[in-house]
Amino acid sequence: MICYNKEDIEDLKKHDGEYCMPSALFDTMQYKLVRLEVKWAYVACLNVMLKSPSFDKEGKAFIKDDNPQIIVILKDLAHKKVDQEKINGYLHELENNGLVERNGRDIYLKKICNVF
Repeated sequence: MICYNKEDIEDLKKHDGEYCMPSALFDTMQYKLVRLEVKWAYVACLNVMLKSPSFDKEGKAFIKDDNPQIIVILKDLAHKKVDQEKINGYLHELENNGLVERNGRDIYLKKICNVF
């Protein structure tokens, strides 16, 4: 999988709707075993990245793992209580499922695509 870069972020910012949600994450078999809460965490991270991305020397977009906006957006999406401890668990599951890469406290989201 490939991580988002500057061009991807600019393209995604043009989406319609309150939140950008990759449909393949919810609609394809390749992500069927990923828990719904973890998918919502990915969407929250993606939307935080769209609002305030940082970029590394290679132009890849990332966010910090303790960005408070992740909690705010995830609470709105999942309609449940969320704290930093839960976010850390979701990030760990996202990493185990190959949906994010971690480099210290930096979180790189992998692009979601439909391979079928």
